[in-house]
Amino acid sequence: MKTNRISLAQRVSLVSLLLLCALLLTLLPPVAQAQTLTPDGFADPAFRQIWTRADALVAAGSAGRSWVWGELPGSRRYERFDQAPGGVRLVQYVDKARMEINDPAGDRTSPWFVTGGLLVVEMIVGRLQVGATTFVNRAAAAIPVAGDPVGNPDAPTYAMLAPLAALDGGNRVPSRVGQRVSATFGPAGVGESPALARPETTIVRYEPVTGRNVPTVFQQFMEQRGPVLVNGRVVREQVVDPLFVFGYPITEPYWATVTVAGQPVPVLFQAFERRLLTYNPANPDPWKVEMGNVGQHYLRWRHGHTLHYARPVPAEPLTVRETTLTIPTYDLAPALRPTQPGDSIYPYDRLEPALVGPPQPREYRALVVENRFLTLTFLPELGGRLVQAVDRTTGRRIFYQNQVIKPSPFGQRGWWLGVGGLEWAVPTEEHGYLENLPWAMQVIREGDRVDVIATTTERQRGFEVLGTVTLRADESRFAVRLEARNPTTTAQPLQMWTNAILSPAGDNQVGPGMRFIVPTDELIVHATFDQALPAPRQRFPWPYQAGRDLRNPTNWTGYIGAFAPTPVPFIGAYDVEADYGAVVSHGEGTVGGKIFGFGPSVEPGLYTDDGSAYVEVWSGAQPTFWDDPLLAPGASRAIATTWQPVWQMGMPATATPEGSLGLERRDDGGLTVTLATPQRLANATVVVSLDDREVFRSAPVELRPDLPFVIELPPGSTGVVGVAAAGRFWQAREVP
Repeated sequence: MKTNRISLAQRVSLVSLLLLCALLLTLLPPVAQAQTLTPDGFADPAFRQIWTRADALVAAGSAGRSWVWGELPGSRRYERFDQAPGGVRLVQYVDKARMEINDPAGDRTSPWFVTGGLLVVEMIVGRLQVGATTFVNRAAAAIPVAGDPVGNPDAPTYAMLAPLAALDGGNRVPSRVGQRVSATFGPAGVGESPALARPETTIVRYEPVTGRNVPTVFQQFMEQRGPVLVNGRVVREQVVDPLFVFGYPITEPYWATVTVAGQPVPVLFQAFERRLLTYNPANPDPWKVEMGNVGQHYLRWRHGHTLHYARPVPAEPLTVRETTLTIPTYDLAPALRPTQPGDSIYPYDRLEPALVGPPQPREYRALVVENRFLTLTFLPELGGRLVQAVDRTTGRRIFYQNQVIKPSPFGQRGWWLGVGGLEWAVPTEEHGYLENLPWAMQVIREGDRVDVIATTTERQRGFEVLGTVTLRADESRFAVRLEARNPTTTAQPLQMWTNAILSPAGDNQVGPGMRFIVPTDELIVHATFDQALPAPRQRFPWPYQAGRDLRNPTNWTGYIGAFAPTPVPFIGAYDVEADYGAVVSHGEGTVGGKIFGFGPSVEPGLYTDDGSAYVEVWSGAQPTFWDDPLLAPGASRAIATTWQPVWQMGMPATATPEGSLGLERRDDGGLTVTLATPQRLANATVVVSLDDREVFRSAPVELRPDLPFVIELPPGSTGVVGVAAAGRFWQAREVP
């Protein structure tokens, strides 16, 4: 059933839009109609054709019914199915179901070339079907069949339906044709509420195959005739083949109290083999009868994932706007003290913490750059930083974003503003001197790219500093370049780093699922309060030390800052519980890599007021903070990196600017390979190898940033994994 509710004003706007779409539908030529109404992102033309027939007119608002499949195509996978070629079949999840192609060489004109899967049966029984007669047992789905996914305590779950379900020819009930439905079901079991019985719930069909009764509202919905789109033309015929779409009914219809948008609502529901139907008499037409979100529920049950969708094509590929952010800010003015020559930080200010004034709301100028997949926000007045990057597909934030601007006792000045985001750390070790000062900002738009350039002149050594962030249309990555120029006549020492302040789950916390990903077998201590680690400048094994997984800061006994001993191609921060994070690929000039986290013993009040937490990932022009190379007069130095959000891949195993590869061992013993590309790559054939032996080759498919490509290799798959696609290649070994 629908889980999103809209306001009256939104509904009026939606009605106006739908009326306009309906008018356009009558004016456009047939082929243009189909092109206009079909979203991109389908994994196979057969999936697109099935969706278009039933749901294109629903999207246009001219069908007078609810969704058959869902508004947009979602996650695509090659899932294990032992009888399919290569032992996998191509599937695509939508809100209401899963589309499957078992034999890509089969007859595409057959109505059963695409199948729907008995997803409801699997969730009720607790058996994943991975072959014609092969199953993997797991706990039945403790997921509400209707209403809100959480905070829905009175709703029945799929697992609760097991004693009521007619499976394998058993558990039948007699015909009740002509009776009205008054039975209820929930956590307390089966009950009766005669007040809920109404004419439209009168039983009109008895299904002899499963021994189940179907009420009027559901039978009419399954047999409805109406406008569908066939070969670009609107025709009126039966919308779906009930057996193909629904399968047989497997429970009786029951009333249940479910929570919708936080409010309890009486809803009639009935489970079928492939779908679940709901009837909410309080809904407006045509949304009284709806398909349950079986596709969403099954993906969460089987893979632990939220269903994400192909992002629609935006009206503009790139937008740039200026706005403001209001952030509570501690008053630094009374506490700042000018320095004198001879002070190591001269001419920058020191701070007397006892004189800092209380926080007050302050408005900051902000620049926002956006494409289909990313929203980037910059704060010129706070170091010209990229304060936030939002992955629009998932809605998650990549960077930590402090909800208060508060000085903390870190850095070479003796104080630092832990604002969050990506900061430019120049000209000395730690956080440099410039993160609290205003920078000049310039936006250059050329073709399919936008460059946001932050510039300042460093006052101690005279460097001209430029930090550039580049975003291209239709990409989920952004390029970062930090450059320093020496316009003086004297060689000057220069340290230059970008510091990314992260909370990988996007929730401003560092939880037990947090993992640093550094492709090295040892790190060098910069500073630590973890007594099990050696002294600064000494090396320690990575990622395990004496059985302790150091990738997770909650395993530390104190803060740790550590450098990679040699240049690494990428660093990642990933939360395995949220299955989300980000990776930075190191490019030209980037030889230093560093991680930092507090561990559980540091009081967050040092840098914030809300108990939030973060980790740091550093990329530098020099290997460590102990390296301070000179920059000659008139010379420049630059580092280049590329950032990409990653999700639903277990954990990234490797990354390049062209994409990331994740490897995850499944509970059936197989290996799942996930490829996330930051660009749309059309007609790409994905080839997977183990120890240089090809084990999988896909049909040509479009790789997309919003729908990572997933291949399930069979049980027993081990070795070095290689993935080739569209002239690109990734290679990694599974990390235990």
